[in-house]
Amino acid sequence: MGATSARPRPHDTPGTGEDRCLEVRGLERHFGPVRANDGVDAAFRFGEIHGLLGENGAGKSTLIKILGGIYRPDAGEIRLDGEPVRFASADEARRRGIAIVHQHSALVGRLTVLENVALQFGGRGRVDRSLPAAIRATAEGLGFALDPQARVDELSPGDRQRAEITRALMASARVVVLDEPTAVLADAERAGLFALLRRLARAGTAVVLVTHRLEEAIAHCDRVTVLRHGRTVATFDAPGNATAHDLVQAMVGELRVVDRRPAPPPGAEVLSVRGVRGTPPGGRPLEIPDLAVAAGQVLGVAGVEGNGQGELSALLTGSWQPPTGVVLLHGRPLAHMRPEERLRRIGDVPADEAEAVCAELSVWENLAVTRLAWRERGTRRTTARLRREAADLVERFHVRTPSVEAPAGQLSGGNRRRVQLARELSKEPDVLVATYATKGLDVRSIEQVKRWCRERAAGGGAVVYIASDLDELLDVSDRVAVLARGRIAGVLDRDDCDAARLGALMLGGTAVAA
Repeated sequence: MGATSARPRPHDTPGTGEDRCLEVRGLERHFGPVRANDGVDAAFRFGEIHGLLGENGAGKSTLIKILGGIYRPDAGEIRLDGEPVRFASADEARRRGIAIVHQHSALVGRLTVLENVALQFGGRGRVDRSLPAAIRATAEGLGFALDPQARVDELSPGDRQRAEITRALMASARVVVLDEPTAVLADAERAGLFALLRRLARAGTAVVLVTHRLEEAIAHCDRVTVLRHGRTVATFDAPGNATAHDLVQAMVGELRVVDRRPAPPPGAEVLSVRGVRGTPPGGRPLEIPDLAVAAGQVLGVAGVEGNGQGELSALLTGSWQPPTGVVLLHGRPLAHMRPEERLRRIGDVPADEAEAVCAELSVWENLAVTRLAWRERGTRRTTARLRREAADLVERFHVRTPSVEAPAGQLSGGNRRRVQLARELSKEPDVLVATYATKGLDVRSIEQVKRWCRERAAGGGAVVYIASDLDELLDVSDRVAVLARGRIAGVLDRDDCDAARLGALMLGGTAVAA
């Protein structure tokens, strides 16, 4: 196919070429009955940025773990410079020049950049005196400054990523795979990261970018491979000539258009905040004089991340009690409720899935944990029933898992999020607080999350939906509150607001009361 075409080429024609750096052919990896990779073909060339797209559970994480030597394939082959290779371990993959920069930093936070680099080379005790200068020189060659003596846990997210990339290149990495690198970055840091990746590619490195952000793939990638259900379904040789619709159609088929439902008449007030002022431990000050959500409504919360969203979530779920003011559920202060009552009546979907899903527990135990903690005794009959109910929830919420007995840690991030949503929504809570519930999810999963939240509202519940994507908020919400610097800058009816008006409030514009 021509280099300027945006049409996907069939996955069964991988082609040949001496410019290929790393290639996989017919790669398979099974976990029980689940085929995480079921015939993946892809070729990552020197000197290019190659995007890897797909829904949650499409096989991206499994593929990069195979490339990084963490998993071994059940079938198929990996070829490096045209020669078949097998990686028996992550160390062996690194020695062959494959570096994985994971979404969650693999650096040791309490150590310095220098100490983390030394660990990579197996260093213990005395550190080579030439290493600090080598770190600085490598970073400068990439266009930024890096202090070898800086503690990793004191670096910004962007600087931690730069430190990981520097460490990888010091180990002579020829292929750098980045898993959702922009998920934790601000806009300015994203721009700096892509400038860095382009410099890497121009220097001859093969850069593989795993992302859910379609605009990133279109704007910054030289080629894009799309996975679906563990298989390669398309390769775009010129994604800059493609549209988001082209990529979405390759990922999920035709995407169902969601109709915006008419706003329902307000029901009885379910959750209300009155005169709250205070600062949660380790958080920012919060000042919410008046905020409410009624039965049958979805209240969206917009704002630049870091303006008090986490603190507001802690307030509304009762995990933080303010020194001034009150939060009422059906007129009763949350502070007066027993923890088990709050747990039953409030659905909590926190931004960090690690706070809500225990990787060591099985899928069914994660789904049943609140009932086992507060309401049920773990008898043989009870656990058999809870397993059956968990199987029903797995089917209803489309959780891809080998079985309900599988540890939740084996699931993809998107499927762990589904487990979390299934547990909280199945309680049919009076109020659901969803905080960045779609962060890191693919297009189809985002639509499902929005639908489930609307269904909870249609069933008489109240939903607080905290998100950063304005189009997403406008699609799902009946009213939108704008949070800026820990305060509500305005509350708008959906029909009275658009992205421009919300953006002005987010940046500190005049408050508008609905």
